[in-house]
Amino acid sequence: MTTDAEGTLQGGAPKPQAEGFRYPEWLALAALLIGLTVEILFYARPLGVSFPIWAVAVCLAALMIARAESRRPARDSAWLVIPILVLAGLAFVRLEPLTLFLNVVSVLCLFAVWVRAFRTGRVLDFGWLDFAVSLLWVPLEMVFRPWATLGQANRRVFGDRATHSRLMAVARGLLLALPIVVVLALLLTAADVIFADVLREAFEWLDLERLADLARRAVVILLCAILFLGALVAALRNPGERKLIGEDRPVALPFLGFTESAVVLVGVNLLFAAFVLVQVRYLFGGQANTTAAGYTYAEYARRGFGELVAVAILTLGLIMALGAFSHRTNSAQRTGFQVLSASLVVLVGVILASAFQRLLLYEQAYGFTRLRAYTHVAIVWIGVLFVLFLTLLITGNLRPFAPAAVGAAIGFALTLSILNVDDFIVRRNAERWRAGGELDIYYLTSLSEDAIPALAALAGDSPPSVQSELLPRLACQQAWLDRRDQEGWPATHLSVLRARAALRPWAQVLSGYAVDDEGPRYAWTVERGDGQALGCFYLAYD
Repeated sequence: MTTDAEGTLQGGAPKPQAEGFRYPEWLALAALLIGLTVEILFYARPLGVSFPIWAVAVCLAALMIARAESRRPARDSAWLVIPILVLAGLAFVRLEPLTLFLNVVSVLCLFAVWVRAFRTGRVLDFGWLDFAVSLLWVPLEMVFRPWATLGQANRRVFGDRATHSRLMAVARGLLLALPIVVVLALLLTAADVIFADVLREAFEWLDLERLADLARRAVVILLCAILFLGALVAALRNPGERKLIGEDRPVALPFLGFTESAVVLVGVNLLFAAFVLVQVRYLFGGQANTTAAGYTYAEYARRGFGELVAVAILTLGLIMALGAFSHRTNSAQRTGFQVLSASLVVLVGVILASAFQRLLLYEQAYGFTRLRAYTHVAIVWIGVLFVLFLTLLITGNLRPFAPAAVGAAIGFALTLSILNVDDFIVRRNAERWRAGGELDIYYLTSLSEDAIPALAALAGDSPPSVQSELLPRLACQQAWLDRRDQEGWPATHLSVLRARAALRPWAQVLSGYAVDDEGPRYAWTVERGDGQALGCFYLAYD
């Protein structure tokens, strides 16, 4: 059997090219379609149903091309499609900024890990460096990998070099002719007014702004197509003898002795033990002990939870660093290191409990904000992570901790999505207000569209004094939803649909407020019933 100049087996399937691809033109076409999808779904539009549609399109394209190339993904990496699609779907459900950010970033990071492990699998055996390489190296591969395959597809489509050379010569001629013709045309129009009128009428249909917009869209399509082609090539290429980093031998040789690491652990243990004793007496011991020390219980408890969470995370890094860089030459040293590390983890657990107690008291005193809700959820997940770490520490194998930590990070994002942070904040602060606390209307109405159903419910259960502050700002939210409806179907978002449904019973009331929606959103104002102008959206950072 012979082959032709393009590498096609005569009478059979195409011959594999340099990267081993039988159909490079199909890879290029799939990449171009994904680039077109990005332009249609995302160009000059906010995120909406577009993001899960894009995620499904990318997954289908990768799996279909892999099937056509007979390079099916490893089973223990194909499951990544499930969290990718779940998180992409949640980006269509929630608009709270951090929740949306974490969902989108998690999808992109999981795509990078999937590219890295597409054919080799073993994602659950990844170490820290394997995840780091996935996030740093895969974007570089997306830039450098596509060009050889693009050249192969070009030769396959356009045929022999002679034909290709002629086409390139024509393209170069057009590029040279264009500026020459433009300059000469300008001179001729200046020389003859009738010719200028004829030329102007001939090109009246030409909209330069439209052409510039089309050029920008074309650049977006081509760039996204090239990047996706690079990701496809990186995922499907032969991985060779690729091994997990640090699996066979340590990346860095230990340089600390057991004595040095033991002294560090003993010192930190003593410090934490002293801190825990103070917590047991004053924070967990009740108000009487704290008052005797000269502080109110509220003053003592309502600070420091952020610092304590930072201490817990730094301690985790300390134990892992000492475990990687210190010598343990016999079983007694290994046991001693495990005992000291385990005791430190237990003390950190008490510190986390202290941080959680402080946060609860802070929330009771001042209500919920986004930052407090984030910290509330984060402490729980950090606690779960420390339990897993202690278990792995006792077994003597810390390598599975890296995928466990990644799983906890994804769990944090999922929890925020399920909790519905902005809705939760409104409901909990409304409960606190009904119990006699204060209600910060400015802050609550600055939250995302996720909060609008709870705000509408609050408006229906509030006295006129609260409604006079709340309803004008709900009118602002209604105006904002009306503007978002003009973004087209790719920007359709479930949170916006729920918000619009919640405000529908208030439509007649809200229409009585005059909203000045000129300029950026933060500059919008609304006229209250007494004629006073209010700012629509309060910029909150907490």
